[in-house]
Amino acid sequence: MVSPLRNVRRDPSAPVNAEPLDAIDRQIIDALVGDARMTNRDLADAVGIAPSTALMRTRALLERGAIEGFEAKLNLSAIGRSVQALIAVRLRAHDRDQIDRFTSTVPRLPEVLSTFHVSGSVDYLLHIAVPNTDVLRDWVLDNLTTDPVVGHTETTLVFSHIPGNAGPLPA
Repeated sequence: MVSPLRNVRRDPSAPVNAEPLDAIDRQIIDALVGDARMTNRDLADAVGIAPSTALMRTRALLERGAIEGFEAKLNLSAIGRSVQALIAVRLRAHDRDQIDRFTSTVPRLPEVLSTFHVSGSVDYLLHIAVPNTDVLRDWVLDNLTTDPVVGHTETTLVFSHIPGNAGPLPA
């Protein structure tokens, strides 16, 4: 049986309910972090609850915003994006119009995996993946260095990515 939640995504504009997670919620989240493709029946078995309860609880976690959606993890090298980099970006000025233009364009470029607005000596960290270092160089020049709002960039190559724990912290 295929889970009816497989293609569900939470509406990001919906308010998040910060209701605390109970032990069953934590077990459901841990199981789904381990395998988001598991069927509802397998999820119920893993947690030790009825399938109808697993479905109801998972839907509630989606509605509350604890689960935002389910997605495929891709092997970037296998799809032709073997060079990853973290690019620190410092803006020249903190003019709202310029910031809005930057944040409405750069994070949506196809090479950008993630954008982080950060504190400290830089304003943004970009995680990008491209086919090779020549493309990386050209991407930085074409999309950042020539942008009038960008004052400075620093590119760091990623040799490997070691995922951490995406689930809730222990109770």
